[in-house]
Amino acid sequence: MRKKGNRKPKGRFRALRLILLIGFLLTMALIFLVSTFGSQKFGPLHELLFEAAGPVQNLFARGSDALRSLKQNYVDLLSVKEENKRLTAELQECRTLSFKNREALATNTRLRKLLDFKESSDLPMVAARIIGKDPSVWFRNVIIDRGSRDGVARGMAVVNGDGIVGQVFSVSPNFSKVLLAVAPSSAMDVLLQKSRARGILKGTGSLTYELDYILKTTEVNKGDQVVTAGYGGIFPTGLPIGVVSKVVRKRRGMFQHIEVTPSVDFLTLEDLLVIEQELVIPEEKGDGLPDVP
Repeated sequence: MRKKGNRKPKGRFRALRLILLIGFLLTMALIFLVSTFGSQKFGPLHELLFEAAGPVQNLFARGSDALRSLKQNYVDLLSVKEENKRLTAELQECRTLSFKNREALATNTRLRKLLDFKESSDLPMVAARIIGKDPSVWFRNVIIDRGSRDGVARGMAVVNGDGIVGQVFSVSPNFSKVLLAVAPSSAMDVLLQKSRARGILKGTGSLTYELDYILKTTEVNKGDQVVTAGYGGIFPTGLPIGVVSKVVRKRRGMFQHIEVTPSVDFLTLEDLLVIEQELVIPEEKGDGLPDVP
């Protein structure tokens, strides 16, 4: 019985101490709050908390800035990508227009040269355009989009703004074949414009001519102009053919070996003129035109 009576005062004492401790802590907390908020200054505890929380907040702030910057960079990248697509499309369009303008300028220059040539001549001419080519060496010919319905006939001379191109050797109602002057089967009477010496100009199959039957006594120099002689009524007199590019005087023989470079660029032929002349050419071999298929 005595033991039970002793335990009650001890329990009351412990409860009292707990109440006093809680009251002390509350009092200290109240004093801390009053002193902190009353003076508007950070106390030691606040300083400790801020020092501990500062790096964490700084880390979160930097992370937030990095995410915001990444988002902005992504948005800018999408904008740049769209702008790049637009500029690429505009560049392609400008290139296309530039190509068309250059082509139109080249066509205009070529047609202007043909028109000037036609206006400077009193001969009737038919404008034609090349629509096909024969790549063979011996039968170098082109197909034009004019035929007998347009007044084109076998044997007519074909020219462009630079000079002699060739001769019509086959005709259908709507199309014709033209034997190029550089074909090995082609031959023309020509004159050296300076000396007026007459010779026969033959094609070689390449982009040069051979001028035959010019005597060694004739003065021939590089750069001399070669023109049509006008014999036979096929090619009018004085049309340009080319210039002398090489002269060889061999010890043996009576004639010089002369190479002539064409005045016409046979690699870029497009638009031509057919000279309409009244020609009486028999339809048989030996008429001056080769039988080319």
